[in-house]
Amino acid sequence: MDPYLIAYIVLIVLYRLSETLAMVKTGTVARKPAQDWTAWLIMVPYWLVILSSAVEYTSGRYGQPPLAAVIAGVALFAVATVLRVRAHLDLGAQFSMFIEEGRAGGLVTTGLYSKIRHPLYLANIALFLACPTFLAVRWAWAAAVMGIVGVVTRIEIEEQHLTCTFEGYAAYARTTWKLIPRVY
Repeated sequence: MDPYLIAYIVLIVLYRLSETLAMVKTGTVARKPAQDWTAWLIMVPYWLVILSSAVEYTSGRYGQPPLAAVIAGVALFAVATVLRVRAHLDLGAQFSMFIEEGRAGGLVTTGLYSKIRHPLYLANIALFLACPTFLAVRWAWAAAVMGIVGVVTRIEIEEQHLTCTFEGYAAYARTTWKLIPRVY
C-alpha cells in the first residue's frame, strides 16, 4: 500500500480519535440530540472531501504528492485537530452537532470562544483544506469548497438562532469574530 495513503488514513484516524476522546471527556459522545437539516451542509462535504481525496489519489493520476503539499497538509490536519479538541473541551456539555431549540445551558464565552464564536467550524474548514492538500489532488477541492460554503451558510443560520436563544449573544457577537480574528 502507498505510504502517503497510509499516512493520510492515519491522519484522519488521529483527527477522529482525538475528537472522540474529547467528547468522551466532556460527556457528549453518547448524546443523541434532535437533528436539524443544517448539519447536512457540513456532514456531506465532510465525508465527500475525505473519501474523494483518497479515491482521486488512488487513481494514480498525479503520482507522489510534493513535499510542500505533504507538509502543508500535515500542518492543516494538526490545526484542525487541535482546534477541534480544544473547542470541544471549552464547550464541555454544551456541544451539539445540531441546532437545538430550547437547549438548556449557558453561553460559552471562555477559551477559544473568547476570541472566535465558531472554532469548531474553523476546524472543519482546516480539515476540508487538509485532505486535498496532503494528497495533492485536484477534483476533491470541489468537495472542500462545498464544505466551506456549507460552514459559512450554517454559521449564518446558527447566529440567528443563538441571537434569539441567548439574551447576551448580540453583545458577545460585537466583541468577537465569527471564525478568524480581524478577518471574519
